[in-house]
This record gives sequence, structure tokens and C-alpha cells, in this order.
Amino acid sequence: MKITVGQITDKGLNPKRLSNEDSLLAMPERGLFLVADGVGGRLGGARASQVTVEIFSKVFAQRHQEDLRKVVENTLDLCNQKIYEESRSDPNFGGMATTIAMVAVEGSRAIVAHVGDSRVYRFDRKGLICLTEDHSEVGEALRAGLITAEQAARHPRRNVISRALGAEIEVEPDFREIEIDDRTSFMLCSDGVTRHVTDQEIARLMKNGQRPQEICERLKQLCYQGGAEDNLTAIVVDFGARPYFEEATKPRVPARAAQARGVSDELDGPLRQANKIEVDLKMREPASGKIGPASASGKKGGATPSQEGANHQAARQFEPQTESQPGVAQPEASRSEARRSKKLNSRALTIQGDETPLEGEMSKLMKMSLLFVTLIIGLVSGALIYGYTPVKPFVDKWLGTIAPYEDRRIQYRFKDPEVNSAYALHVEGRSDEARTRINAALTANPSNAEALYYLGRVDLDQKKYDDAVTHLKEAAKLDAKLPDVWSYMAMAYLGLGQPRNAWDALQRISGQPSGAPGANPQSSPTPAG
Repeated sequence: MKITVGQITDKGLNPKRLSNEDSLLAMPERGLFLVADGVGGRLGGARASQVTVEIFSKVFAQRHQEDLRKVVENTLDLCNQKIYEESRSDPNFGGMATTIAMVAVEGSRAIVAHVGDSRVYRFDRKGLICLTEDHSEVGEALRAGLITAEQAARHPRRNVISRALGAEIEVEPDFREIEIDDRTSFMLCSDGVTRHVTDQEIARLMKNGQRPQEICERLKQLCYQGGAEDNLTAIVVDFGARPYFEEATKPRVPARAAQARGVSDELDGPLRQANKIEVDLKMREPASGKIGPASASGKKGGATPSQEGANHQAARQFEPQTESQPGVAQPEASRSEARRSKKLNSRALTIQGDETPLEGEMSKLMKMSLLFVTLIIGLVSGALIYGYTPVKPFVDKWLGTIAPYEDRRIQYRFKDPEVNSAYALHVEGRSDEARTRINAALTANPSNAEALYYLGRVDLDQKKYDDAVTHLKEAAKLDAKLPDVWSYMAMAYLGLGQPRNAWDALQRISGQPSGAPGANPQSSPTPAG
């Protein structure tokens, strides 16, 4: 089974943290992945986590046919003894200990073990689940129902652990044995990550279809945005081949611009010169008639210092063509060339404006007639759709009441311009860029109903029906007035081959519950229907 791994470890931003006391180990060829968060001071914490990595690395490099669960148990016990003895014998390492969160894989079998508050998450078709329970004072109070999750996230003693490797002569790890397949992913991390990144944000990142290393880099960014109060370490592991999407590095050229470029290839040199002159004329100074440089200032980004823009200047020049002077006769060839150049100039201007010139000028009477007909159609349409007052009585008299149409007026207006512009990229065919921007909006606000709705629309268009159902359901829970949300959900269910669920979704549109009179559960709609 193919394994793809990403990893990150960083000291963080806290000036009191002089070094990184976290350690990690990824041995995909041996099926071993672990994160260790050292405690006990700058020297002791780093030493304890490093001892754990060294022992596991040596044991699994030499492991052959022994039972996987037994090997993990024995190695954890060996690490505990080594750290405990070293902390007692060396004053520099007094009181040192470490957490550990690990996954050991053999075939489709995985052993998950942990001590302390470092965590292991699993992500698959069913979503994200935390496989570990924090061995900490706050974690135990939360499980006992003494505090809420919100209180636990802000508790001043949330980093005080109740169990660690090397803290005592014996340790009691927690074990879980699970089955995995080619859609299983794991994320292992220290509490330096989870104190700044919520489970909802982790789930969002794991859904994005990005490579594990990109997810790890994003986790680091989120921690830095939150202040990175502690050392942060994470490993992301994907099992099985994945269709990772690559973020676009260059903006896509709009279709009209591409067409304009294509036309220019068919024209000869004079037209290209005319195009050039048209651009340069916009820089002419009215007073002096000189050509000056055009400057553009780059934008300064806020993500990293390396993204700071710089001012760029570019000067375009052209040689003025000789114009005919009054009273001076010119050769016939020159006059023909001038007419041809004038015609090409006109054609160039038409291409740059992306307009199609009319073959002949319309008569004034035809223009007035067209304007009058357009006005009448607009008034009647306004009366039918929006109940436009001036002509409403006449339309009612001729066509009957328009009350049925009044209920169909648009009641919803999208509030988030960032989400709208992101979905516009999807319409242009830049779906990966659109997904990235929508996910960024969701990371900033996980309860953004419009972002969830549009993400479901993108999933549906890309035939990711399972994700589409999930996102559209979340959107509908947050805002039931989203347009056609149940229709799109029904389409996603049909894509999954679940016509009954699609039928139930369609019932929500008419307000008729599934199984109500008139609903026929035996005659579920088909994709063609």
C-alpha cells in the first residue's frame, strides 16, 4: 500500500521557549510514526523526546516477525525505564519526561498508543475522529463532566499532564487496535498544535485534497496566527494512492483575451505595430505630447516577509510615423499603404475592445423602434416578476393576477463577497483556486453557511458527491434560505446512487415530509427523472 508522509516541527514564537523540545519519527518503510513532546526544562525535555525517538528507531529497524502489539508495548516500557534512570542519574536531566503519540502499521492492522496529551487523529470516509484521550488534569475533568469543552480550551492548567514516559518507574499507555484501508489518513501532533487549531479546522484541512506536507505547513501557519505559544510538531500520513490537486501557480488567461491573442497571429506586422501604438498612446501627456514611463506598485502581502512586493517601472517607446502634410502630393503606393494602415488600426482597436463592429449604421427609425419594444418588454417583465406598480393593473387585467409570481421574487442575497468571487473562479474553470479560497474563508469562520454551500456546489460539479452532501447539509443547518440547497443535495445523493435520500431531500423543497400522503416511497426518482 502506498504511503505518503508530511511532517513539521518548530520552536514556535514564545520567547521563553529557547529550544524545540519536541521530536518526531517517520519510518514509512517500517510502518512507524510517532510524535514526542518533552517536558522538564530546556535540556531535559529535548533529551527525553530524543531518547524515545532513538529507541523506537533502533527497535523497528531490527524488527522481523514479532507480534506488533507486543513490540510496541515492550519498546514503550524500555523508553520509560531509560528516561527514568537517566533523569535520576544526571542532574542536568532531573525530572525530565515526555509524551508520546504513535501509530504502528502492519498490513491493514494499526496499533495506536499514547501517553500524555499528544494526539492521534484518524480521517477517512466517515470524517475526522480523535483516537486518543488526553492524559491531563483538564482532560480528566472534561471526561468527568466537571467542565465544558469551551472551559477546557481556556483553562489555565490545560498543559499540565497527568501521565508521561519517564515520570515514574512504571507507565500505563493507552492502546487501540484498528483496521485501515487505502482511504485512511492519520494526523499525529503535540499539544502545541491543538491549542491553536480546532478539530473542525483539522477536518477541513484533511478534506482539502492537499498533500500531507502542504497540510503540515498550513498547520504551522495557523499556529503562528494564534501566537504559537509552544513547540509545535505534526505528522500527516495518507495510505493508498491519492489524486492530490496542485494549486495553480499562474492565473488562467480569460477566453476573450486568448481569442484576441489568437487573432493577432493572423495579422501582419503593421497591425502589431498599430496594437503597440494604441497601448502607448494612453501614456501620452496632453501638454507635452511626450511618452512617459508607466509605473505599477506591487502589493505587500501579509503571509510572509518574502511575499513583499516591489515597485516596477516599464517604459514603452515607439517611432512616430510620418504623417501627410497639406498641399504635398504623395505617391499612389504611399496613399494605399496609409489607407491599409488606417484600416488595420481600426481593426486593432476593435480587437482590444472585444467588440464586433456593425456592418452598417442603423437608421434612426430602427433604433427608436428597438428602444420602444425593449421598454415594453421590460415593463411587462417587471410587472410579472417584481410587481412593478405603474403597469401592474393593466397586466392583471390582461393576464390575470400575478400573485403566483410574487412569491417567487428573490428573497436571498449573498452577504460574503469573498465567497462570491471565489465561486466565480470555479465558474471560470479555476476550481482548485476556488476551493482553496473557500476553504480559507471556512478556516476563518467555520460557521460560514455561504462558504459551505458554495464548497458543496464545487464538490458536486467535480463529482465528489460524498463531500457535496456533507457540506450542503452543514450549510442547510446554518441557513435554510440558501437557494436550491436541497435540490443540489438531491443531485449529490443521486450521484451516490441513493435515490431514496434524494427523494427525501426533494420533499424538503415542497415542505412535504418523507412518507407523507402523496409521497410514494416505492417510486424513487431516477437520475434521468
